[in-house]
Amino acid sequence: MTKEIEKMMKTLNISEAEAKELIEADREIDRGAKLFELPDELKAGAKKARRAERKKPEHINRERKVDTDKLEILQACDDALCDLVDNVCERKTETELHFEYNGAHYTLKLIRHRPPK
Repeated sequence: MTKEIEKMMKTLNISEAEAKELIEADREIDRGAKLFELPDELKAGAKKARRAERKKPEHINRERKVDTDKLEILQACDDALCDLVDNVCERKTETELHFEYNGAHYTLKLIRHRPPK
């Protein structure tokens, strides 16, 4: 018996024949043989099962918070523009104000920046 077979027998608690068989299978795998792979039919089924286990996270419908400070500022801009521009078209929430001036379309966008860290 070689040291490799003895080591396998001792480590895995197997017989000499099983150790020789295992060593030969390892050598075949090293040469490129695919001894212990699943058939293609089983591989495809396993992928489908894994995909079925994954669940999409449920959509949480969160209520949008209105920024009252931005709303006040944009309202003041809206009032000031009424005297100057041809047509104040619409206000998109408290973020954007669309208007026309001398035949051109403009958008005034108000952004609140976070304080630096």
